[in-house]
Amino acid sequence: MEYQLKIYNRFTKTMYLVMILNCMILSSCQPKPDFDKLRSEILAKHKMMIEAHWQKDADHIVSDMADNFMFVQGGDITRPGKDEVKERMEAYLNTTTFSEYRDLQEPVIGFSKDGSTAWSIVQVKIAGRRKNQDGSERDMDFTCAWITLYEKQWKEWIRLAEVSNFK
Repeated sequence: MEYQLKIYNRFTKTMYLVMILNCMILSSCQPKPDFDKLRSEILAKHKMMIEAHWQKDADHIVSDMADNFMFVQGGDITRPGKDEVKERMEAYLNTTTFSEYRDLQEPVIGFSKDGSTAWSIVQVKIAGRRKNQDGSERDMDFTCAWITLYEKQWKEWIRLAEVSNFK
């Protein structure tokens, strides 16, 4: 009986080591993400967002928002729906004429190790004219920086959250 127990313990230890080695081998066989390609995708999304402002395209601005999108600004966390964001963006875009909307520095883009989550940190200069509710116009000139958090879902990047501030 003691001999059988020793054999069983050796067998158990051997199987445990084999399982660990298999896991290590299988995890090392997974393809490494092409971070250059992923960076290009996130950078293209950022550039399209700037272009959507120039083109006054509120539909594009909300097109990749997650259903549970979060926005952080001024010490508040909100979860606006796409319709609410689209309505606000249309009001803003329809009363604004941009003379400048550009990156002040190259966006900083990072990824999780498996490439399924990404973030961008950007700083843009925005200038132009904006109509007030009474029809008068005022100059607009500010710098805005924000962080956008993305998640890859069904081969598409979805915006999960944005944190922004203005200067």
